[in-house]
Amino acid sequence: MADEPSAPPRMGLSRSLAAVVVILGLIAGGGALAPAPSHAQALAFPARPQPPKSAVAIERENSGQKQMLVQASRIDYDYTNHLVSAVGNVQIYYGGSTLEADKVIYNQATKRLRAEGNVRLTDAEGRITHGTIMDLSDDYRNGFVDALRIDAPDDTRFAAARAERKEGNFTIFHNGVYTACEPCKKDPKKAPEWQVKAKRIIHDQADKMIYFEDAALEFWGHSLVWMPYFSAPDPTVKRKTGFLMPAVTSSRIYGGALEIPYYWALAPDYDVTLAPKITTKQGVLMQGEFRKRMADGAFQIRGSVIRQTDKEYFGEGSSANRDWRGSVESSGQFALDTKWTWGWDALLLSDKYYLQDYNPGLSAYRQNPENLSVTSEGISQLYLTGR
Repeated sequence: MADEPSAPPRMGLSRSLAAVVVILGLIAGGGALAPAPSHAQALAFPARPQPPKSAVAIERENSGQKQMLVQASRIDYDYTNHLVSAVGNVQIYYGGSTLEADKVIYNQATKRLRAEGNVRLTDAEGRITHGTIMDLSDDYRNGFVDALRIDAPDDTRFAAARAERKEGNFTIFHNGVYTACEPCKKDPKKAPEWQVKAKRIIHDQADKMIYFEDAALEFWGHSLVWMPYFSAPDPTVKRKTGFLMPAVTSSRIYGGALEIPYYWALAPDYDVTLAPKITTKQGVLMQGEFRKRMADGAFQIRGSVIRQTDKEYFGEGSSANRDWRGSVESSGQFALDTKWTWGWDALLLSDKYYLQDYNPGLSAYRQNPENLSVTSEGISQLYLTGR
């Protein structure tokens, strides 16, 4: 959508042009509008002094009310019921948003806009809302939408049988679907790789949060996980404090395990993640990671420790037969100039089998998920590279 709307097509009838002027006046506040002087009048006579502003106009200016432009093939009036209808290729521009539909009805009494047929609402941030019917306030802040679909600029998508918008901030999707996967190019109706279906999805645009109620997580159209309630930042958020997705693992050494990561976005340039891993055989494996970014590079420190509740499992004489086991890792890289960089990799283990036994969740293998083979060796080095 262009920043400035294109000029409406010439209708050829003075009545059609007057209709657009009148509907603008009705939607803006119902005040009477005087016809503008023609070009001939403007050239033949000196400009008249501006008439005194009405109280409505002054109030509108003080409140910063935006102008609304309406384009349509035909304008109909129902003076008895206080309705104004724009019919045929309707386009309404207001405050950086564009509403397009086959028909739009404005009710002066309730100050509501009802759009019908191929409705498309594009807001100032680029989100596109599709629907068969939309009922909106005249400032687009509140309303509801039937058979709704929203396409956001970040390739996320909402769809719902019905949606409501409240306080200009909350969008509530009933029987909604949310996904960030693009539709299949060969078969757009095919289920995406993943999506969340929920009885209610609430999007809070002020806090940039999405809340799901009675939700199911689906992969390729098959429901795998059901949750009564959960929340997540919306896709515009890059870093936000909160719980990350839990992980369930198992091993013959520690049995079943549940890992629950919690992320702290302490500042724009550093953060902390804690991820306790609760096991059924060996107790709790505590894990943590600190990351710091600087102007010329970045570094991170990771650590894990566990007090084994069944050290006898490893047998007499084994280096793993001890109460406490753990690891400390660090890596960093910094630029000296455009050609030279320096950095380090460091690894300290309680015993050589620790990584192999516990696969600590914040260790190097998690930084490279494709490398699934966890070794019992690591390299510690300080390096300088250049070209």
